[in-house]
Amino acid sequence: MNILIVEDDFRIADMYKEYLLEHISAGNIVSARSAAECLEILEKESINLILVDIYLPDMLGDDLMEKVIKRQPYMNFIVITASHEGDKFRRMMELGTIYYLVKPVKLDKLAEVVNGFLERYKELAEATEVNQEKIDTYFGNSKSKADEFLPKGIDPVTLKVIEEAFKADREWTSSSLGTHLGTSRTTVRRYLEYMRKTGKLQVRQDYGDKGRPEKIYELNRL
Repeated sequence: MNILIVEDDFRIADMYKEYLLEHISAGNIVSARSAAECLEILEKESINLILVDIYLPDMLGDDLMEKVIKRQPYMNFIVITASHEGDKFRRMMELGTIYYLVKPVKLDKLAEVVNGFLERYKELAEATEVNQEKIDTYFGNSKSKADEFLPKGIDPVTLKVIEEAFKADREWTSSSLGTHLGTSRTTVRRYLEYMRKTGKLQVRQDYGDKGRPEKIYELNRL
Protein backbone atom coordinates (compact mmCIF):
# COMPACT_ATOMS: atom_id res chain seq x y z
CA MET A 1 0.00 0.00 0.00
CA ASN A 2 1.57 3.27 -1.15
CA ILE A 3 0.33 6.64 0.08
CA LEU A 4 0.81 10.12 -1.40
CA ILE A 5 0.37 13.22 0.79
CA VAL A 6 -0.47 16.37 -1.19
CA GLU A 7 0.16 19.30 1.18
CA ASP A 8 1.93 22.58 0.38
CA ASP A 9 3.27 23.02 3.93
CA PHE A 10 6.20 20.60 4.11
CA ARG A 11 6.22 20.70 7.91
CA ILE A 12 2.65 19.44 8.08
CA ALA A 13 3.31 16.84 5.39
CA ASP A 14 6.38 15.57 7.28
CA MET A 15 4.39 15.42 10.52
CA TYR A 16 1.66 13.33 8.86
CA LYS A 17 4.24 11.07 7.23
CA GLU A 18 6.25 10.43 10.40
CA TYR A 19 3.16 9.67 12.47
CA LEU A 20 1.64 7.35 9.88
CA LEU A 21 4.89 5.45 9.43
CA GLU A 22 4.91 4.78 13.17
CA HIS A 23 1.26 3.74 13.46
CA ILE A 24 0.20 1.99 10.25
CA SER A 25 1.61 -0.66 7.93
CA ALA A 26 2.21 1.15 4.65
CA GLY A 27 4.65 0.13 1.95
CA ASN A 28 5.75 3.67 1.15
CA ILE A 29 4.65 7.24 1.92
CA VAL A 30 5.69 10.12 -0.34
CA SER A 31 4.64 13.76 -0.43
CA ALA A 32 3.97 16.49 -2.99
CA ARG A 33 3.74 20.24 -2.33
CA SER A 34 1.62 21.07 -5.38
CA ALA A 35 -0.87 19.57 -7.80
CA ALA A 36 1.76 19.53 -10.54
CA GLU A 37 4.17 17.57 -8.36
CA CYS A 38 1.38 15.16 -7.45
CA LEU A 39 0.63 14.43 -11.10
CA GLU A 40 4.33 13.99 -11.80
CA ILE A 41 4.69 11.45 -8.99
CA LEU A 42 1.67 9.51 -10.24
CA GLU A 43 3.38 9.14 -13.62
CA LYS A 44 6.35 7.44 -11.97
CA GLU A 45 5.02 5.60 -8.93
CA SER A 46 2.16 3.25 -8.07
CA ILE A 47 -0.06 5.01 -5.51
CA ASN A 48 -3.10 3.48 -3.78
CA LEU A 49 -4.26 6.34 -1.56
CA ILE A 50 -3.94 10.13 -1.81
CA LEU A 51 -4.30 12.46 1.20
CA VAL A 52 -5.16 15.78 -0.42
CA ASP A 53 -5.70 19.35 0.77
CA ILE A 54 -8.29 21.53 -0.98
CA TYR A 55 -6.23 24.71 -1.18
CA LEU A 56 -3.02 24.06 -3.11
CA PRO A 57 -0.79 26.78 -4.62
CA ASP A 58 -1.48 25.87 -8.24
CA MET A 59 -4.90 24.17 -8.23
CA LEU A 60 -7.88 23.43 -6.01
CA GLY A 61 -7.96 19.94 -4.57
CA ASP A 62 -11.24 18.99 -6.26
CA ASP A 63 -9.83 20.01 -9.66
CA LEU A 64 -6.75 17.89 -8.95
CA MET A 65 -8.94 14.95 -8.00
CA GLU A 66 -10.81 15.23 -11.30
CA LYS A 67 -7.52 15.15 -13.23
CA VAL A 68 -6.29 12.14 -11.27
CA ILE A 69 -9.58 10.27 -11.72
CA LYS A 70 -9.40 10.75 -15.50
CA ARG A 71 -6.01 9.03 -15.47
CA GLN A 72 -6.64 6.54 -12.68
CA PRO A 73 -10.40 6.03 -12.19
CA TYR A 74 -10.00 3.79 -9.12
CA MET A 75 -7.81 6.11 -7.05
CA ASN A 76 -8.75 6.53 -3.38
CA PHE A 77 -8.80 9.93 -1.66
CA ILE A 78 -8.92 11.25 1.89
CA VAL A 79 -9.39 15.02 2.10
CA ILE A 80 -7.52 16.95 4.81
CA THR A 81 -8.40 20.63 4.80
CA ALA A 82 -9.12 23.77 6.80
CA SER A 83 -12.29 24.34 4.76
CA HIS A 84 -15.59 24.28 6.64
CA GLU A 85 -17.64 25.04 3.52
CA GLY A 86 -20.61 22.77 2.96
CA ASP A 87 -20.37 23.04 -0.83
CA LYS A 88 -16.73 21.92 -0.76
CA PHE A 89 -17.65 18.97 1.44
CA ARG A 90 -20.45 17.94 -0.93
CA ARG A 91 -18.17 18.33 -3.96
CA MET A 92 -15.52 16.08 -2.44
CA MET A 93 -18.12 13.47 -1.58
CA GLU A 94 -19.39 13.56 -5.17
CA LEU A 95 -15.85 12.82 -6.35
CA GLY A 96 -15.71 9.69 -4.21
CA THR A 97 -13.77 10.87 -1.17
CA ILE A 98 -13.66 8.07 1.40
CA TYR A 99 -13.20 10.45 4.35
CA TYR A 100 -13.03 14.19 5.09
CA LEU A 101 -10.83 15.53 7.90
CA VAL A 102 -10.94 19.16 9.03
CA LYS A 103 -7.72 20.86 10.21
CA PRO A 104 -6.25 20.98 12.74
CA VAL A 105 -6.24 17.21 12.43
CA LYS A 106 -5.64 15.01 15.44
CA LEU A 107 -2.91 12.61 14.39
CA ASP A 108 -4.49 9.63 16.12
CA LYS A 109 -7.70 10.32 14.18
CA LEU A 110 -5.73 10.49 10.92
CA ALA A 111 -4.07 7.15 11.65
CA GLU A 112 -7.43 5.63 12.60
CA VAL A 113 -9.01 6.71 9.30
CA VAL A 114 -6.08 5.60 7.15
CA ASN A 115 -5.75 2.29 8.98
CA GLY A 116 -9.48 1.66 8.59
CA PHE A 117 -9.13 2.15 4.85
CA LEU A 118 -6.11 -0.16 4.69
CA GLU A 119 -8.02 -2.92 6.45
CA ARG A 120 -10.99 -2.60 4.08
CA TYR A 121 -8.64 -2.45 1.09
CA LYS A 122 -6.94 -5.66 2.20
CA GLU A 123 -10.27 -7.42 2.77
CA LEU A 124 -11.44 -6.40 -0.69
CA ALA A 125 -8.22 -7.60 -2.32
CA GLU A 126 -8.45 -10.99 -0.58
CA ALA A 127 -12.20 -11.55 -1.03
CA THR A 128 -13.14 -14.50 -3.24
CA GLU A 129 -16.85 -14.01 -2.59
CA VAL A 130 -18.97 -11.56 -0.61
CA ASN A 131 -22.21 -11.52 1.34
CA GLN A 132 -24.32 -8.59 2.55
CA GLU A 133 -22.64 -8.56 5.96
CA LYS A 134 -19.19 -8.18 4.41
CA ILE A 135 -20.48 -5.48 2.06
CA ASP A 136 -22.07 -3.55 4.94
CA THR A 137 -18.84 -3.77 6.92
CA TYR A 138 -16.81 -2.49 3.96
CA PHE A 139 -19.04 0.55 3.46
CA GLY A 140 -19.37 1.18 7.19
CA ASN A 141 -23.11 0.54 7.12
CA SER A 142 -23.30 -2.34 9.57
CA LYS A 143 -25.95 -1.50 12.17
CA SER A 144 -25.25 -1.49 15.85
CA LYS A 145 -27.92 -2.40 18.37
CA ALA A 146 -28.28 1.29 19.18
CA ASP A 147 -28.98 2.11 15.51
CA GLU A 148 -31.88 -0.32 15.44
CA PHE A 149 -33.72 1.69 18.11
CA LEU A 150 -33.19 5.21 16.76
CA PRO A 151 -36.42 7.23 16.71
CA LYS A 152 -38.16 8.19 13.49
CA GLY A 153 -36.41 11.06 11.73
CA ILE A 154 -32.94 10.20 13.09
CA ASP A 155 -30.70 8.62 10.46
CA PRO A 156 -27.64 6.75 11.82
CA VAL A 157 -25.31 8.04 9.07
CA THR A 158 -26.31 11.68 9.59
CA LEU A 159 -26.06 11.20 13.35
CA LYS A 160 -22.52 9.87 12.94
CA VAL A 161 -21.51 12.89 10.83
CA ILE A 162 -22.81 15.27 13.50
CA GLU A 163 -21.08 13.32 16.27
CA GLU A 164 -17.80 13.62 14.35
CA ALA A 165 -18.26 17.41 14.17
CA PHE A 166 -18.25 17.57 17.96
CA LYS A 167 -15.14 15.41 18.29
CA ALA A 168 -13.03 18.37 17.19
CA ASP A 169 -13.72 19.82 20.68
CA ARG A 170 -15.92 22.53 19.22
CA GLU A 171 -19.22 23.95 20.28
CA TRP A 172 -22.04 24.53 17.82
CA THR A 173 -25.36 26.27 17.43
CA SER A 174 -27.96 24.74 15.15
CA SER A 175 -27.28 27.57 12.69
CA SER A 176 -23.47 27.26 12.62
CA LEU A 177 -23.57 23.46 12.36
CA GLY A 178 -26.19 23.61 9.62
CA THR A 179 -23.97 25.97 7.62
CA HIS A 180 -20.94 23.74 8.24
CA LEU A 181 -22.73 20.62 7.00
CA GLY A 182 -24.80 22.28 4.29
CA THR A 183 -27.97 21.12 6.06
CA SER A 184 -31.06 23.03 7.16
CA ARG A 185 -31.14 24.46 10.66
CA THR A 186 -34.39 22.60 11.38
CA THR A 187 -32.85 19.23 10.51
CA VAL A 188 -29.73 19.90 12.56
CA ARG A 189 -31.78 21.04 15.57
CA ARG A 190 -33.67 17.72 15.54
CA TYR A 191 -30.40 15.79 15.86
CA LEU A 192 -28.95 18.17 18.45
CA GLU A 193 -32.02 17.85 20.64
CA TYR A 194 -31.93 14.06 20.28
CA MET A 195 -28.28 14.03 21.37
CA ARG A 196 -29.11 16.32 24.29
CA LYS A 197 -31.95 14.09 25.46
CA THR A 198 -29.73 11.01 25.29
CA GLY A 199 -27.05 12.73 27.37
CA LYS A 200 -24.42 13.12 24.65
CA LEU A 201 -24.65 16.92 24.58
CA GLN A 202 -25.17 19.66 27.08
CA VAL A 203 -26.64 23.05 26.21
CA ARG A 204 -26.37 26.57 27.49
CA GLN A 205 -28.07 29.83 26.56
CA ASP A 206 -26.03 32.65 25.00
CA TYR A 207 -27.80 36.00 25.02
CA GLY A 208 -25.21 37.79 22.88
CA ASP A 209 -24.96 41.57 22.45
CA LYS A 210 -28.60 42.03 21.48
CA GLY A 211 -29.98 39.91 24.27
CA ARG A 212 -31.51 37.35 21.93
CA PRO A 213 -30.94 33.88 23.42
CA GLU A 214 -29.31 31.19 21.31
CA LYS A 215 -28.66 27.60 22.31
CA ILE A 216 -25.03 26.51 22.22
CA TYR A 217 -24.41 22.76 22.23
CA GLU A 218 -21.24 21.01 23.36
CA LEU A 219 -20.18 17.50 24.31
CA ASN A 220 -21.28 16.42 27.74
CA ARG A 221 -18.01 15.86 29.63
CA LEU A 222 -19.68 14.28 32.65
